[in-house]
Amino acid sequence: MHNNVAVGISLPTKLMEKIDVDRGDIPRSRYVLRILEKQYGFRQMREKGSLDHEFDSLGSSKPLIP
Repeated sequence: MHNNVAVGISLPTKLMEKIDVDRGDIPRSRYVLRILEKQYGFRQMREKGSLDHEFDSLGSSKPLIP
């Protein structure tokens, strides 16, 4: 059983473009999830899959919104 809820949100085009540039080849949903977890200081205990190890240090030296 998963503890996830699928949601849809609308974001300004410029913000989406910035996210897409910064995330590289990381899936958009996973990138945004990591930003929100970091913002709220939430560290969910999850079983790491083979791809999750490369997302542990997600962060950018640049702010999302200039």
